[in-house]
Amino acid sequence: MIPKVIIEVEPQHEAFVRQAAAMAEEMEQLALSAADGTVFDACEEAVIEMGRRLQSRALGDAVARRLEEVEKKGARFASAVAVAKRKTKGPRNGS
Repeated sequence: MIPKVIIEVEPQHEAFVRQAAAMAEEMEQLALSAADGTVFDACEEAVIEMGRRLQSRALGDAVARRLEEVEKKGARFASAVAVAKRKTKGPRNGS
């Protein structure tokens, strides 16, 4: 029997950790089942694709958490000082 490790993670990270563990298992199975001489190429191609999905999920989760925090706090309003009108166009050539 293979020993198991128990880790504690925040609930919002559970899906990410599970996906990473599944990725590791899939890579191991791929390495064991790939034909001789093709292991590295097969695993490299798979890890790039799986890594992209994992990174995409991490990015999406981080942005979603940020949006949730901003929505909890509500919009920030502050007064701003208007700058006096200025002349924005320069002199005409030949004037």
